[in-house]
Amino acid sequence: MTVPQPPLHVVVPTDVFPPGKVGGAAWSTLALCQALRQRGHRVTVILPRRGATGIQERSVEGLPVIEVGYQAPAVPFVQNYWRYERLWPRLVRVIAEVARAQGEFAGRTIIHGQHAQTGPAAVLAGQLLGVPSVVTVRDHWPWDYFATGLHGNRVPYARNTVASLVTDLPAREGALRGVLALPAVPYMLRHVQRRGQLLAQANAVIAVSHYLARRLGERLPAASVHVIPNLVDLPAIKATVAHTPGELPDEPFVLFVGKLEHNKGAHLLPAMMCDLPSAPLLLIAGDGGLRSELEATLSGAGVRFRILPGWTEHDAVLQLMARATVQLFPSAWGEPLSRVLLEACAAGACLLALDTGGTADVVVDERSGVLVHSVVAMRRELRALLIDQERRERLRSGAQMQAHVRFSAPVVVEHVEVLYRSLTRSK
Repeated sequence: MTVPQPPLHVVVPTDVFPPGKVGGAAWSTLALCQALRQRGHRVTVILPRRGATGIQERSVEGLPVIEVGYQAPAVPFVQNYWRYERLWPRLVRVIAEVARAQGEFAGRTIIHGQHAQTGPAAVLAGQLLGVPSVVTVRDHWPWDYFATGLHGNRVPYARNTVASLVTDLPAREGALRGVLALPAVPYMLRHVQRRGQLLAQANAVIAVSHYLARRLGERLPAASVHVIPNLVDLPAIKATVAHTPGELPDEPFVLFVGKLEHNKGAHLLPAMMCDLPSAPLLLIAGDGGLRSELEATLSGAGVRFRILPGWTEHDAVLQLMARATVQLFPSAWGEPLSRVLLEACAAGACLLALDTGGTADVVVDERSGVLVHSVVAMRRELRALLIDQERRERLRSGAQMQAHVRFSAPVVVEHVEVLYRSLTRSK
């Protein structure tokens, strides 16, 4: 007979959290918190709020959120110090106060930091309280100051060095601003080193993909790194895609969802879409710095396209995913584990993706999508998919099965809970 386990108090410091214009990391954190609460645990979210003062409490979908206000001057690199090193001691105090206020959870408290700003504070608070700390890594922040792992925001590279930053800053900021920023290089290197040192002191580190786990394994003991993906709410997505979106085109379409930036591969779309025999409509749900350039290039190549205005509502995007003939994912960086891919799987999209970073954790070739290694191959496979409905339907079913088996809330949260229990027993 299984003995019921007592509930835990999980304190979740996080850099970002819904609502508002937040990305996949924020929604992934919310999904985790909701799943933990549904398992009977008490969850308290700690959220830094730049520009606010004092401490405010609010509720997001029934979850208590404690906002910690702070100020940071609008000066490049100086503001980073205020957002991180100067803020960490205050975050530690708030986390400690929240944990101590729940005295009935003595011996059953976990501090689970979610990102670069709050992860180190979670570790320091855990050391202060003598409770386990866990940090989730969803991007490249342990080895890259800008957390993208991209030189000049375009070319993947291994880690920050003096040479890489001296060339990266002008490529990223422009010649004049980049040169003026060079005196900040020593601070940038110390900052990244400090992040890494604190991450190494966490009781456990969660990598959301095997790709990130390999990268972390170069810096941390293998035993401390656990691969646990982000989760998706399958019932909620199923209910959402059952409705017809207002933005639905009246013809078949190929879909791209994401920022219009080089790292997301938006610049590769014209090469994939030009001269296709059926000349399908390319529907783009996203915005970013490449929008004007992309519009001009697509028009010049004779591609029929439509860019939805601004950022499309989340539910509408899910509905488009379920109805697109093919959804393209040409991400050109070390993709940690894209929420776009997770939700596309759950929505039953027919996925065609470049094999970069952690994408292979989601798109298993010819099972949950088509995974290719070059733009040339991607264009070739797009042509093939557009004329093979039976293959598309098989891949849609495989994608939904992959979401159910690997990324559903019950599956993922159980892995997280097992990790928590092992840490509380070892303390």
